[in-house]
Amino acid sequence: MQTTTQRRAKTVGAVVGFLAAMFAGTASVRAAGATSDLLLVLDASGSMWGQVAGEAKIVIARRVMKDLAGRIPAGTEVGLIAYGHRREGDCDDIESIVPIGPLDASALGAKIDALNAKGKTPITKAVGGAIDALKTRDRVSTVILVSDGIETCGGDPCAAVRAAKTAEVEFVMHVVGFDMGDADVSQLECAAQAGGGLYFDAQNAEELAGALDDAIQAPTADETPARLSVKAIAADAPIDAVVVVTPAGASERVAQGRTYTGAETNPRIFPLAVGTYDVSIKAVRLKGEAEQRFAAVEVSDGTTTEVVADFSAGTLAVGVTRNGALSDATVNVYRAGTKEQVAGGRTYRASTSNPRILELTAGTYDVRVGSVEIKSAPVAEFPGVTITGGERTDLTHEYTSGTLKVGAMQAGALVDAVVAVRQADSGTQIAGGRTYTADTTNPKAFELIPGTYSVRVAALKVEGSPEETLEVTIVAGETVERTVTFP
Repeated sequence: MQTTTQRRAKTVGAVVGFLAAMFAGTASVRAAGATSDLLLVLDASGSMWGQVAGEAKIVIARRVMKDLAGRIPAGTEVGLIAYGHRREGDCDDIESIVPIGPLDASALGAKIDALNAKGKTPITKAVGGAIDALKTRDRVSTVILVSDGIETCGGDPCAAVRAAKTAEVEFVMHVVGFDMGDADVSQLECAAQAGGGLYFDAQNAEELAGALDDAIQAPTADETPARLSVKAIAADAPIDAVVVVTPAGASERVAQGRTYTGAETNPRIFPLAVGTYDVSIKAVRLKGEAEQRFAAVEVSDGTTTEVVADFSAGTLAVGVTRNGALSDATVNVYRAGTKEQVAGGRTYRASTSNPRILELTAGTYDVRVGSVEIKSAPVAEFPGVTITGGERTDLTHEYTSGTLKVGAMQAGALVDAVVAVRQADSGTQIAGGRTYTADTTNPKAFELIPGTYSVRVAALKVEGSPEETLEVTIVAGETVERTVTFP
């Protein structure tokens, strides 16, 4: 779901407080009427011995799950399934630790505390076991899967959940990815969506506790929650994007996920409480305006509100000439009003690369074109360039310049000398070099924008280290040659 740089940006207290307010009516019904079963599916595979902040994940999970058992509303019937906790390398190591029944928090905690991480990650079979346990129930059920890895036994948990829904098994399934880092969690996100639930990303003990609280507070299958459908496309094809949903004007995330490119998750569907939300959709691996924001999206009871983010690309063509001929220049494209570069390249002097063609998502950009050939490296600015999906936008820039050639001689022989070229009015040096004693470098050539310059030529390895200063005027398209002859 999220990458390492896209961690949950919320505190547990803020999230639980917000969700408690959102689902206040729901929580009280569950506490009083116990209308929902809760089935926990816990990863106890060998990878759970990995550490987070110096503590093994299995130790964290046991502690957090035991604490959770003490906060489950009274009257809820609870069950626990674990996998990978008894045998190494066994894809059938799945056990119903606590069959669904009236909550005994103390007994449930003791069972959790006894789990030991050992084996494989047979998520699909574990989910199948959970579904089998629910088939004979006449009550609505919530399944919460906690895993620190993806399927390692060749199954497809998303397909298993979809099949159960087709068979009309009544449940909602939420998935908590614990310390998943940069792993591809598409199968887990897909399973959560297929189960009508949410995917939560937890990177430490606090976030794991918060995610479990969020999952318990979320609507159950019989509450027909409102839904938000988010589709990300480009050129009419689905693309991968990260979606973040927050209450309008707030920063606490109430839902998040990735669309990926498959029909199972694109559009990405989030069950939400009735309300108004801000939705951020950030395309993955696209150049340009890769984020679109939708403010104050209304989500109504029993309906699905659809949001489509179209990242279709347009073409930016930048052509650069100098004195009427193709010219080499750098092209840098920035998000409008920022220093964040999103694309770039060089035109060179070939028709195959000049104009420089860049594919950018629709949006507004600032473009900077810098000459490679002119010594002062002048830059042309094009602010606020609008790119429209499916269309081409052309920019052209013509540089003018003249050529200055400076030679150094003594007694008819070439002399090595240092040349410094400064603007005559400001004294700012804009070019420099050495003539050496080869006719390929003496005279030394400089390409300059038209204007007046002060040129200092200082001889090397000549008695007395003589030097001379010249003033020259450069005209566009013309060459000025000066030779300094030292006595």
